[in-house]
Amino acid sequence: MLIEEEKYLRIIETSRIKGQEDVYLKAMRYINLGYPILFFGPPGCGKTSIARHILNSLERDYLAIEAHEGMTEYHVIGGFHPLSMSASREVAEEFMYKDGVVVRALMHGKNLLIDELTRAPSSAFSSIFLLLSHGVLTLEHREIVLKKPDDWVLIATANFGDVGSFKLSGALKRRFIPIYVSYPKRFVEEELIRTYAPSLSDEITHAILDFAEETRRMWREEGALPQGLSTDGLIKMARYCELLIREGIDEKTAFSDAAFHQGVVIADETDQVSIQLVSELALNLARDL
Repeated sequence: MLIEEEKYLRIIETSRIKGQEDVYLKAMRYINLGYPILFFGPPGCGKTSIARHILNSLERDYLAIEAHEGMTEYHVIGGFHPLSMSASREVAEEFMYKDGVVVRALMHGKNLLIDELTRAPSSAFSSIFLLLSHGVLTLEHREIVLKKPDDWVLIATANFGDVGSFKLSGALKRRFIPIYVSYPKRFVEEELIRTYAPSLSDEITHAILDFAEETRRMWREEGALPQGLSTDGLIKMARYCELLIREGIDEKTAFSDAAFHQGVVIADETDQVSIQLVSELALNLARDL
């Protein structure tokens, strides 16, 4: 077994991402069965941190790549690369073959993290379908077949439905085990605020939590916002409020200022109505402070 059951608790307890115990357990169990994992969910919930923590807990090193809209098979499997930067004209007209990140991971015995999977089109990963489903990868240029080790781990992360992301093809999605990473419970995020901004009053702490919950509801139920406030954004709000209050700014102004900043992040900057919604929410919550 790749991850022994007695290690489950230690991996969970040493994670800085709290309130995601079920996510960790599901992922580790599927890893032990040899399946690639896909963490998906709202932005800023700790998907990448969870993936890195699991990979760091394993005995094997790992490679990491962040997907992007210009990503192709060249980045994933490899391809010919011109030596155009050479000062020699003869050399500059030649090409060399560069292995992609998946091939490098397999050949050097390393696990793999593909972050922001849906930032790249699914076609960039079509050449690894056989690897994901049957554990083999054919390299035509070398006339060899790479085989996936039984203990090889691949974890990917994705923000489904995020602005600027591609729709994941059904063929690619079927080859992963999708595990949803949601926003943490309110009491978990309250504890995070106490940890990162211990001097904040109960009133402003609850105002930040209310702001987070309402923006998430507006995103999830009404579609009025492109996304809700992330856990990372919540921590930034708390730390900024604490700093302003320490500098002598009153709580109402500190909260409003921090909420406006994060409101711009989660609103559609091209839609004035979207910005107005989060601004009004910030002002309404600030009035009660």
